[in-house]
Amino acid sequence: MKKIRFLHIPKTAGTTFTQLLNGIYHDKKSFHFSGDFKSDAHRFNLLSEQEKDNIELIVGHAPINTGIEYIDDIETITFLREPVSRVKSFCQHVYEGKSEYLLSRFPKEKFDLDAFLNSRVLELHNLQVKMLLNTGACAPTIQVPRCDAVNMAFNNLTQKVSAYGLLEYFDESLILFKKQFNWYLPHYKITNTKNEKELLKFEPRHIEKIMDNNELDLKLYQLAKDRFEEKIHDKSFSIKTLKRYRRKLFDLQTNSDKLIDLFEKVIHRTKS
Repeated sequence: MKKIRFLHIPKTAGTTFTQLLNGIYHDKKSFHFSGDFKSDAHRFNLLSEQEKDNIELIVGHAPINTGIEYIDDIETITFLREPVSRVKSFCQHVYEGKSEYLLSRFPKEKFDLDAFLNSRVLELHNLQVKMLLNTGACAPTIQVPRCDAVNMAFNNLTQKVSAYGLLEYFDESLILFKKQFNWYLPHYKITNTKNEKELLKFEPRHIEKIMDNNELDLKLYQLAKDRFEEKIHDKSFSIKTLKRYRRKLFDLQTNSDKLIDLFEKVIHRTKS
């Protein structure tokens, strides 16, 4: 099986996709970027050459250029997400207290969405462009002239990245990956979901601010979406394979729900 690196851009269904990759590469050695690049690089460099050679799956938060030659030479895949949706999801994530490094600055009991969006938190500003351009850490300022950033990021996406998917077309993305890498696709379960009972309310001014903060990401996403839609509308794209996979997912979920219902009935009878 081909060695693969998954460039995980935060809040693009990467946790769900990583679990699916772990199913595909279940018996293979892997390496995980935690997001602390200096620590991750040090941990990788401590590995023996044999241990490095045995790694077949690399996942986690690190930009397209890690500066580690062994990793940067491995075929890379990634997911993008519509930028406004991605930032809204990140805001919800922070509001729920899931970003530990931001807890002290933006505690849930005092969370102010306006203040957060007007902050200099780096993940709020063109993160997808930065991760497709930068070397080393994920979210610092863009390391190329701003006027060139979108074209350079898109070039990396289409030339340095072997294949990419879009969250909005998650299943279609999996079918494209399956064809390119000859994968057997296991079923997946959506993970790291938001708390539907405690949703942030986004007013028009919040959306406008998000769009202002992510002007480059919006342009990049449109280019990526146009190219992606050409692929899934091409006659070579297997609609039959997509339908079969979705039917499999539906059947597995239905059977799982039935088992849960049966288990709950047994528990209820036992208590009675």
